[in-house]
Amino acid sequence: MRLLILILAILVLFLTACARPDLSVESVNSELDAGRMGSMVLSIRNAQTNATEEGLYTFNSSDALCLVLRAVSHDDRLRILSEPLHLGSLRSGSVVRVEIDALAGEDIGIYPVDIILSYMWLSSIETSGGASPEVYFLYENSTDVFPVEVKVVTGPVLSLFPSKSSIEIKNLGDRTAKSVSVQITSPVVLRRSGIELGDIPPGKSKSIEIPKLEGEEYPVVCMVNYTSGFTEVSTELASVVRTRQLPGGAILLLVPVIAVALYVVFSRNELRRIIGR
Repeated sequence: MRLLILILAILVLFLTACARPDLSVESVNSELDAGRMGSMVLSIRNAQTNATEEGLYTFNSSDALCLVLRAVSHDDRLRILSEPLHLGSLRSGSVVRVEIDALAGEDIGIYPVDIILSYMWLSSIETSGGASPEVYFLYENSTDVFPVEVKVVTGPVLSLFPSKSSIEIKNLGDRTAKSVSVQITSPVVLRRSGIELGDIPPGKSKSIEIPKLEGEEYPVVCMVNYTSGFTEVSTELASVVRTRQLPGGAILLLVPVIAVALYVVFSRNELRRIIGR
């Protein structure tokens, strides 16, 4: 059995020629909203493709073993929140996607971040002994550093602009707010949930029709959920709805005026009737 392992090891080692892992990092999304926690999404690839397997045994020097990813920010205005990620083994030709949580400051711009990959790989196979040889697998520790750029943007900035017949949700930011949903939590007469508005691009708005209300002013509070990039955001918006006075109120105000006018007209007619006698 040992002889079989030795033969397979020598064969595989010859075919792979100790080809070490060929790792690369690609940014899927490296934009963060200013002043908010978000996620950087990265794709980690092992581009080495000369993997070799024989039967039940695999002696592949191109696999990245015990892979650990660590992100390091070079600017205090961008904080990395994620702990080092233990990704296990990344075989040759494989890809893994990871998310790294970070907190961006209020200053928009581009910030440098280093993605540090630490791993082991099979560097050589040695044998010793004669008829019953011993096989030794030698591993080497390696570290690769990949610089990436993180862009901090204003992001979606949703604001509430109520009118006399609708509530308008407007995006004042520089990114699209995706899958916007609204829940009106107060006042009771307007309380509604599950209002789906879809995407709201920068500078655009979506409206929610509201019924006629009695009174002049109502404080309106909305819970708004949306997606910015790959990050789900929930925010509370508040404003005041100013409504028209219903016709009934105006009629009530006119009653005294009409009464006085009728009294004046009646008095004049009565006075003329007396003089005419």
